[in-house]
This record gives sequence, C-alpha cells and structure tokens, in this order.
Amino acid sequence: MNLDEYAALSEILNEIHHEREAICDRLQDNLSCIKTEEIYAKNFVKTEPDDYKVFSPRSTELLYQEQMEKIEKQKSGYEEENKALCLQKNTFDSWEERIKKILNRANNKLSDDDLAVLDIQEQDRQRIARDLHDTPLQNLAHLIHQIELSGMYIDKDPVRAKLELTIVNKKLKETIDEIRNIIFDLRPMTFDDLGLKASFERLIDSINENEKYEIELDLDDVSCETNLVLVTIYRVVQESFNNILKHSEASKIYFSCKCMNDVCHIVIRDNGKGFTEIAETGEKHFGIYGMKERIKLLGGKIVIDSVPNEGTTVLIDVPLSA
Repeated sequence: MNLDEYAALSEILNEIHHEREAICDRLQDNLSCIKTEEIYAKNFVKTEPDDYKVFSPRSTELLYQEQMEKIEKQKSGYEEENKALCLQKNTFDSWEERIKKILNRANNKLSDDDLAVLDIQEQDRQRIARDLHDTPLQNLAHLIHQIELSGMYIDKDPVRAKLELTIVNKKLKETIDEIRNIIFDLRPMTFDDLGLKASFERLIDSINENEKYEIELDLDDVSCETNLVLVTIYRVVQESFNNILKHSEASKIYFSCKCMNDVCHIVIRDNGKGFTEIAETGEKHFGIYGMKERIKLLGGKIVIDSVPNEGTTVLIDVPLSA
C-alpha cells in the first residue's frame, strides 16, 4: 500500500466513524421518543378523574382507544427503525474494525518519512480548521444574530435597523477578506504567476502592514522544477515569521533568501527576547517540529539558534535539484 492509498483509506475510516456516530445518536433519539410515548400513554390513566372511573361504563383504554393505537403505532415505528439502524451499525462496526486492521498492518510497513508526511498533513488540517473556527465562523454566527436583530427593528425603528445592517455589511466584507487570506495560505497564487520571491514579499507586506517592524530584505528569485519544494520552503518561512509575531517581541528582522550552487540558503534573524530551549511537546503541534520535519523531507538542514534577550536566528539550506 502506497502513501496515497493509506491516506484515502484513512479518510474512508473517518467517514465510517462519523456515519456510525450519527446512527448511535439516532438510536438514542428513538429510544427517548419511545420512552416519551410510554409516559404519555400512562398519563391517560393517571389523569382520569376517580369519579369518572366509578360511574363511566367505558374503560379508559376504550375511551382513548384511538390515541392509544396511535401511540402504539408510533412506538412500533421507532422500534422498527431501531432494528434497521442496529443492522447498519453492526455493518459499520465490522467495516471499521477491518479497515483499522488493514491500516495497522500498513502502518508497520510505512517508512519514517511516510509517517512524517501523514503527520504534517494532519497538522495542516487541524491548523486550517482552527483558522476557520477562530474568526470567520464565529463572525458569521454573530452576523446571523445581528441580521435577526435588524429584522426585529425594521418596523419599529428603521434607523436602528439600517445602522445594524451597515455594521453587518462591513463585518461581512472583513470576514470575506479573512477567508481569502486563509485560501491564499493554502496555495499562494503568486507561486504560479510570479514565483517564490513575490510570495515572500507579499508575506512580508501582510506581516508588517502596520509598520511595526524594521525589516531588511535580501531576496533572490529562487526557482525550482518542482513547485512543491518552493511551497514547502514558503511554509517553513511563514511559520518562522509566525513565531516571531507571537513570541519574540522583536522590533528588527533580517530576512535573506539566496540561491547558490543549486541550494536555497535562508537566514531569518530577529532582535527579540529569544529563548533558552526549544519545547517539543508530545503534541507535535505545527511549529518548530513541523518546520524541522518539512526541511528533513526535502533533504535539507535547519538550525535554530537563540540567546535570551539577544534574539533568534534560523538558518535553512534546501537542495533545489534531485
């Protein structure tokens, strides 16, 4: 089994797992409905006045026969559906177990590089999900409430409604820009048109939009037959700058990207607070761990040198030819 087949089978396993969870939820819902119908049926007897039970020639069951039959029919429907759902669940359980065994056998045969690729792919998925959830999705949820609020004001206070819709319009445009930035990060379009240098320049412009940093650039127009190599280099540089933004408290940054003897040499230096050691937790979050794994897969080298209160330097060498 190659890496693509392994990834495809893993995706199928995830889909099966989600389908199985949905079936379990439906089973629980049906059981709750059955219990509700049983309680509803008992209430016919409990709520019947005692005097009526004494003087009425008809029993409660006969009086409410139509309702009782309807309840039994609904219960039967839920029970029949649960039988079908249980069969589906058993099928999914069997498929899930079989695929897990196949993946476990294949996992033992995958090389360390293959596992690193899968790990990095999973980190990227989590990063994308986090980026979408942290801002755009929350903003959209908030906008729905604002639109509903505008609908309440539209008749009673049209001016207030108009103001609310103006805010919604502005926020919606900002959210669209955020989603576009996330899409750009997935695949910088400048790679296809202008190359690595232009992509780096755009990255620097977005980072230093408020001119917070004094940035010195020395960039060559690096090219490679395999765009995947350039995209990976971009990802590593991007993460290095993310670390500077989040942790360094720097004011000056030096960034160099040169090509010599078919090797891409990168230097990223800041005058921030630095650190004493690199934390690589068991979580293997996308950060320094991801940077090292990506460069390793390209057959390159990365050195991260940091001194407390004196800044951090990242040195990267990546071969551009096979």
